[in-house]
Amino acid sequence: MTPLSGSSLSAARRARDLTDSVHGDTVDVLVVGLGVTGAGAALDAAARGLRVVAVDAHDLAFGTSRFSSKLVHGGLRYLASGRLDVAHESAVERGILMERTAPHLVHAQPFVLPLTPLVSRGQAALARAGFHAGDTLRLAART
Repeated sequence: MTPLSGSSLSAARRARDLTDSVHGDTVDVLVVGLGVTGAGAALDAAARGLRVVAVDAHDLAFGTSRFSSKLVHGGLRYLASGRLDVAHESAVERGILMERTAPHLVHAQPFVLPLTPLVSRGQAALARAGFHAGDTLRLAART
């Protein structure tokens, strides 16, 4: 894929930056994998003034990363698939991130779901049930 005209991002730049980081100055932290955990660890280390090199098999818009949007979701996707134990554990871990480990990185965000005329009443009811289930999950996890 050819980069957009005027963009400085390209495969050649990625290779050059990786070579520079490997053969350049010493780094403090090497992060391998830029999912939500890796991206958060890299940001946290950089915010603390450490020299960070973060590498991934692809770029931030590839694979899982583009779907997760770097969200610390607190277990809702597990709740949707009926994995209640994993959903609860994930919500508890999200609370720890928000309160102790990384309150400067993890914040509650408002969630808007546009229920346009294209959304059936059944789909809207299912969405409402999902929001209520998520609220119940957060209450059970005390987050």
